[in-house]
Amino acid sequence: MRSRAGVSTSATGSPQVATASPRIAVYNGLNKPGENAGLTGNVGGTPPDSTGAIGPNNYVELVNSSIAVYDRSPNLVSRSTLDGFVGQPPGVPLCDPQIQWDPAANRWLLEILYCGSGGQVFLVGWSKTSDPSTLSSAGWCLIAVSTGSQLFDYVKLGHNSNYLIVGGNFYNLPSTFVSAAIAWTALPANGVTTCPTNPTITGTTANPLKNGDGVTSAFTPVPVNTISSATDGYVVSAYDAGGNVTALPTPQSRLAVWHLDSAGVLHQDSDIPVTTYALPNPAPQLNGTNNLLDTLDGRLTQAVGDPVTGIWTQHTVNNLLTGRSVVTWYKITASGSATTLADVGTISDTNDWVFNAAISPRFDAQGAAIEYNRSSLTIYPVIAAQIRLASTPAGQMEPGELVLATSSTFDADGSCNSPSLGFPCRWGDYSGATPDPVQTNVVWGTNEFNTAATTAPAWSDENFALLVAVAPKAPTAVAATAGVDSASVTWTSSTFDPGAPSTSYKLTAYVGASPVATLTVAAAATAATFTGLTDGVTYTFTVIAINAVGPSPESAHSNPVMPLRGAVAQATSPPIPSRPPVLPAPTAPSPPAR
Repeated sequence: MRSRAGVSTSATGSPQVATASPRIAVYNGLNKPGENAGLTGNVGGTPPDSTGAIGPNNYVELVNSSIAVYDRSPNLVSRSTLDGFVGQPPGVPLCDPQIQWDPAANRWLLEILYCGSGGQVFLVGWSKTSDPSTLSSAGWCLIAVSTGSQLFDYVKLGHNSNYLIVGGNFYNLPSTFVSAAIAWTALPANGVTTCPTNPTITGTTANPLKNGDGVTSAFTPVPVNTISSATDGYVVSAYDAGGNVTALPTPQSRLAVWHLDSAGVLHQDSDIPVTTYALPNPAPQLNGTNNLLDTLDGRLTQAVGDPVTGIWTQHTVNNLLTGRSVVTWYKITASGSATTLADVGTISDTNDWVFNAAISPRFDAQGAAIEYNRSSLTIYPVIAAQIRLASTPAGQMEPGELVLATSSTFDADGSCNSPSLGFPCRWGDYSGATPDPVQTNVVWGTNEFNTAATTAPAWSDENFALLVAVAPKAPTAVAATAGVDSASVTWTSSTFDPGAPSTSYKLTAYVGASPVATLTVAAAATAATFTGLTDGVTYTFTVIAINAVGPSPESAHSNPVMPLRGAVAQATSPPIPSRPPVLPAPTAPSPPAR
């Protein structure tokens, strides 16, 4: 939750969208505003806790007070306030929503937290079919789980093929940490559309739940959104660097891991050593000198993937050299209790603070996308993204960043400097990223930007689809052969991401250093004929491969060739003689014999 009440609604504006870099692109132009603080039912709370998930036919967006279902365009199909969705009267405070598509069972999973006073409850549930658009008990099964007088805060959702899994932190109200916990309930068999009458909820009983060292208290366990039919469901957590379970913020260097097996037994796995990380500093913003942005406290905020091909997770931490916040991402592989840190990297900027990220692999595991916010004294907060492929060097993203939306002004809502000067404006607390199960080289996401410098919340979500692919490599071995007023050009096909093959090739004819003509052919070709050239002129040729992301670098020039001159027509009839030829006289026949 980590939320404080905001003020009433405010008007919102459209994002300022930048163009793509050469190495990352929006898929099919899918980059559109979603929920915002001014829509009906968004009661003015901040931050929005923006998240979303993509399925085969729909994108579902959740914020602290509403749920929206879109088609894949994404056009709005249905929408509801969260209290209306769960059958409660208007104004019931609900927060920390989570949504996931379960490809193994062809259904949607969700979690919602009651964040009011009195008896504490969180809800988990699933769609009865693959269609999430009926936003009521007719389309969804919802289970209310009572936690007595203790708040189960910052609930995270995950699953394996058999169980829905949640993790969170128990607090004695108003703010005394008690213990982290993990709980799970069996999912219905595939195709079952009836709701369970007496579901069993099983959870950890250790108080407090410990990290793998057996000494320190765990904090914010994050179940993995498993994108396969894996029977082991993993849970990851960063050792607390923010002072939530200790007296003071303390740098840490370990990730804790658990896994729930197919029989519903939870196992504590060995910790994963990582580079030391620390509590991040708040982020400044342009013209908002006294209004810093909350960058959270070093906890993991989401995890997506498969234990064999890779589980991806991230958190915002401090750059110990510059003091600016950065995002460190991890790729973890696992088999049973054996876990390995397969890759790690950092998203940073030479001028800006980077924070509030989400990362996801492609559905085919051939790459990943990370989206995040950036802000500093020189810019308003933006939403930006980067990608990597299986071929990208370890620890790196592909060159280039895509800015998806830019705030029109700084955040000045009622959470800023509250309860006293210096407290950062609430932002986040998280964003979302999930892989597309249909277009398997696309990752979808949701994050927030700001639209007005008012005390009323002015957040707005942006929903987007990222093509996790790069432009092809340059074609090679370009060769030319002269013809009559023409030249035949051949080349070796460029290498490309299997999810984004080349769609065409563009040939350019040069005279010296000057391009003089172009020719485009379909990608199946590795040869083409350039016609209409000038005889007696020397040409060279280059080839560029093009895919859905864009063009490759230009190839090296071919060998020089000069088109042949056309042959002049010549007469082929024999010459006419001056007079007829003289023929010999015929021989007279011999007289007959007597």
